[in-house]
Amino acid sequence: MVNFLLPITFFSKTYSYSLAEPMAMISMPVFIIIILIQLFRFPQRLKYIIPSLSAIVLGITFWLLQLVAMFLSYNVTGESKITAGIIHSSIILGGWNLAIYVAWAVIQVTVMNEKDEKRFIKSGLVGLSLYLLLIVFPQFLVSFHFRDLVSYVNGVANVFEERWRTVGGYSMYANGSYVTTQGRVNGLEPESSYLANLLGIVYLPILIGLTVAKKNVWNWISSQKKSVWFNSLLALIVLLVLVLARTTTGILTAFVVYILWIIWSKGKFRASLLITAISALILLVAAYMSVPAVHTIFNQFIFAKQGTDNRLGGTIALAITFLQHPILGVGSGFTSYFIIQNVPIATTQNFEFQHLYSQYGFPILSDFLGWLATYGLVIMIPAFYLLFRLISRDFLSQYRLKNRDDLNIDKSWSRGLHVSFITMIILIAFSSIFIIKIYLWPYLLMFFFYRKHIMRLEEELKQ
Repeated sequence: MVNFLLPITFFSKTYSYSLAEPMAMISMPVFIIIILIQLFRFPQRLKYIIPSLSAIVLGITFWLLQLVAMFLSYNVTGESKITAGIIHSSIILGGWNLAIYVAWAVIQVTVMNEKDEKRFIKSGLVGLSLYLLLIVFPQFLVSFHFRDLVSYVNGVANVFEERWRTVGGYSMYANGSYVTTQGRVNGLEPESSYLANLLGIVYLPILIGLTVAKKNVWNWISSQKKSVWFNSLLALIVLLVLVLARTTTGILTAFVVYILWIIWSKGKFRASLLITAISALILLVAAYMSVPAVHTIFNQFIFAKQGTDNRLGGTIALAITFLQHPILGVGSGFTSYFIIQNVPIATTQNFEFQHLYSQYGFPILSDFLGWLATYGLVIMIPAFYLLFRLISRDFLSQYRLKNRDDLNIDKSWSRGLHVSFITMIILIAFSSIFIIKIYLWPYLLMFFFYRKHIMRLEEELKQ
């Protein structure tokens, strides 16, 4: 069962706009079925999916605080089409909470030991390889005007592509798919930046961890050295996809990931990465100066990026909203109203704000500030505390593992997952400056997978 977990999350299409996104994806019923099958096969695992008393208390407290925040905001906004309202906001929030529980539960009943962990990671990388080959590569060809694959790309997109709801008559998929309309690859995600987050935050940390720890998870690769080079090649391909996806998020994520890769690596491998980086930098500078397409990409998405008014205005508005409601926040579903109230007028003189955001709601374009503005310090401080506590436990387990040779623990595997986990957390922190939907299935699964590994390692170290 563990082999199906990550690959199924590539199918990100939602089949209803009335529910929280994870609830309306194919992964939801699949994961519930997997949980039921595992409980039927192993009834004793039922105890693993019963939340602790502290988790239940935290959940109830979270709900009470959010209901108070939503009620206070509703008294200010009244009925408005740019807010979700208390009832619909509660439904969406409940869906997110249920998705968190299901992601935790499916990991709890499927990933039981080191063998399961390796199968989980390996199946995810196999899924990634097929995703790149069957979905992303054809999109690249179409984006470079290879017209023979347009019908294939559009056909796949019509069935599997996640799409934003069309508002104000504007659609990013008018020509049949995102790539044929916008000229940029998106995999099966709604936009290029979400593909960059998926590949950069979920899969690149895994590949970096495997290469740094020199861990071979492939049965068909005979040596450790060949495994390192294969995983490195796959990582470089993903990095290239991030750059060629023509999105600011992708380019910046690729840069941060590569820096982290160099920092984690040692010896000759680090030297190889540095040489590769220097060579790539020279080639990029030369291409930027001599190849118009490359020059346009970097100007459009890095050096002379245009159309940033709404991101800047929305970010400022979120900061003001948080400062106005620092303790409780404004509540889930009500952030849009306060963004529009606080957005600087100078950043509103554009088509997107005037014809879309001001009429249908302003999305959160900086998730970190969005979390603060929506949930307030009363929720975010405990959340950050629990995260930092888990990170500390991970570092402590690695320290203890170094001094233990009496246990049957694969140290290189644990080292690789440690590197992957910390890299993912750093990338989430970086990406939260922009947009990252951490409540979607791939991110939830990976977080609870790493958490389960840390807890398993702690138990084994107690022996």
